[in-house]
Amino acid sequence: MWVEELSVDNIKCFDKINLKLGSKTEPYKWVTLLGENGGGKSTILQALGLLLAGPEGATQLLRPTGWLRNEDQYGRISTKIHKGANDPGKFGEQKARTSFGYSFLITGSKKITIRKKLYTEPSIVENKDKILTWLRQNALTSNGQGWFASGYGAFRRLTRSGRVIVPSLAPQERFNNFSSQFKEDEALSAFEQWMVYLDYRIAKGDSGSSKQAEKQRDLGVYAINQILPPGVKFDSVTDDARILFDIKGMKVATLNLSDGYRSVLALAGDLIWRLLDQFPESDDPLKEEGVVIIDELDIHLHPLWQRSIPDLLRSQFPNIQFIVATHSPLIAAGAGEDAITYRFTFNNGSTDVHQIRNIAYWNVDRILQSEAFGLVSPFSPQVEANIEKYYILKKKAKLTQAEKNELQTTLPFVENSIGYGDKEKSETEKKLDEYLKNHWK
Repeated sequence: MWVEELSVDNIKCFDKINLKLGSKTEPYKWVTLLGENGGGKSTILQALGLLLAGPEGATQLLRPTGWLRNEDQYGRISTKIHKGANDPGKFGEQKARTSFGYSFLITGSKKITIRKKLYTEPSIVENKDKILTWLRQNALTSNGQGWFASGYGAFRRLTRSGRVIVPSLAPQERFNNFSSQFKEDEALSAFEQWMVYLDYRIAKGDSGSSKQAEKQRDLGVYAINQILPPGVKFDSVTDDARILFDIKGMKVATLNLSDGYRSVLALAGDLIWRLLDQFPESDDPLKEEGVVIIDELDIHLHPLWQRSIPDLLRSQFPNIQFIVATHSPLIAAGAGEDAITYRFTFNNGSTDVHQIRNIAYWNVDRILQSEAFGLVSPFSPQVEANIEKYYILKKKAKLTQAEKNELQTTLPFVENSIGYGDKEKSETEKKLDEYLKNHWK
């Protein structure tokens, strides 16, 4: 499964927008959403999560209080999805349909009538038609295979306290694939439960069960090790059900790992298990198609890891369509030259969206100062004030000795060759002059 487009109408900070997430024939494999806090990125990701969870799942995930921009009208969230190569089901007798558009309507706290039914409180209402009926039975269901989608909120975490992990793994409900998008305290415990469960099956199961468990464990461990930084790798499961990692020769339990490690393990481990569960007959479930939503991928990650995490995820899950929100220019650039980047800008009470092109080829300073982030200067406000003072002094035709002294001490990172008289400008000053030329008209 993959998503071609998402539309929202009368939802929070959006009047009406349509976001292209693929062409008519193929998905954009990585879509990055940029924008300041409060610009609507999480709302867009949640709207998509609700749609991909299905009608029953959406009502389990959210009571849409405060979702309407204008309470006198209902809102609408819509998407168009495509059937993947290994997604089951056939819609249509003469010609099988492979793309499906459908909508949910959102009501508020004011009375409103939809199809002769009165709604008096915030609700998610399915826009009933034959397509959505078929999808809920064949695609957007907890009992089927394929049609994979999962969403992860900004507060991704493993379990937060030591506890005994029972070696069992309950079947997943589809709406649980998106729980962390809507519940900030929802721990992603599947990774820990999954590893203990496989270890138990390997130790206690018959030969067939053990081999299947070993295959799943090896696939998952390999993918997790590739995503973790160099020098960090999965080690073992202990007799008392603790999961250990080898960090440069030291054995560390998941409970004692840093927030960055735990955040990535929670995401990657949960995603791996859900793919294994959704494609039980696949030779390599990690290469199956699907949609993964991630809010604030950069959270807790060191810049070195931010720079590489998009490529690591794309390498381990090559057929997944990632739709990601971030505040990191490193993630925006690291997503690759084929990634699609959208900038959300809040102006005059509503949010506009436009595409940013060629961001993969820019360095961090240029990204930050471009329309992608809109940062005026890469310097701190204090240094920025000194730069302005420096520029004012340099524009003067003649300087007093006191002003020359001030000029040389205003910016200590500029070398002593200030560029007056016969002295040649330093490389540092040349770069600063170029910066001043572009920013201090």
